[in-house]
Formats: sequence, structure tokens, C-alpha cells
Amino acid sequence: EIAAPFQAHSATSKEAARSIAGKIGPMERELLAMFGARDWTDDELINQFGTQSVRPRRIYLTAMGKLRDSGTTRKTRTGRQAVVWVIS
Repeated sequence: EIAAPFQAHSATSKEAARSIAGKIGPMERELLAMFGARDWTDDELINQFGTQSVRPRRIYLTAMGKLRDSGTTRKTRTGRQAVVWVIS
């Protein structure tokens, strides 16, 4: 099983990582299926999942070469530009 990332200096970060440990595989599979249908910004992913836990999973999938920066940006809910991520 893949370990959830956490901040080593933070007890709450470690606890959050432990609390989602059983959901990591399914969350990554769901993310990849979502990216198969369209591209996403982190803000859109967080809004879709209702949790910021999805962002570390996107980062992991990017590091594994499964997702990549599309080279484009899109506005977030707050009006800022964000990277649009796509399947590699």
C-alpha cells in the first residue's frame, strides 16, 4: 500500500495521513479515471472531492509520471490562475 504524504514535524499531519491510508489506492484509481474523461486543476479536484486530501494524491501521480502539467492554466474559484493537469 502507498503511504500518504505528511509533514514529519506535525502530529496532526501524521494523523491525517494515517486516517486516509485505506483510501489512497481507491482515491488514486478514481483520480486516474476522472483524468481519463477530462483535465483538472487542483482547485477543481478539491471542489469535486470535497477534501484537500486529493491534492497530495495528484502530486504523487504526477511524480509517478501518470499525470503532467498541460502547459495551460485556468481560473480557480477565487479568480487566480492554476495549472491544468492531464494524463501523461
